[in-house]
Amino acid sequence: AFAASINRKLPMYPDGHNMNDMPASAVAMAVPMVLETNDSVQKVDAWYGENAPKSCARTTASDGIKYACPGGSIMIYPHGGKTQIALVPAMPSIMGGR
Repeated sequence: AFAASINRKLPMYPDGHNMNDMPASAVAMAVPMVLETNDSVQKVDAWYGENAPKSCARTTASDGIKYACPGGSIMIYPHGGKTQIALVPAMPSIMGGR
């Protein structure tokens, strides 16, 4: 079991299986995580439409759907008859906000 969101910024799809087999805390350190589900791209997209932060911008491309968020990106795409969700956190600021 893992947290419902990564760093409280990128929500994790509840029916997604963690492909990386790593803790969600690794994503907080800007390590991407890939989830896989038997649900359709449309179903996953609808869930993120309801659950992604309102500040996220949704775009579509021929190979999938992307939500660009202040906390990182969420990419939803078909893969091998299943749907994969890539959660790519924004790089942490090394400058410390100076």
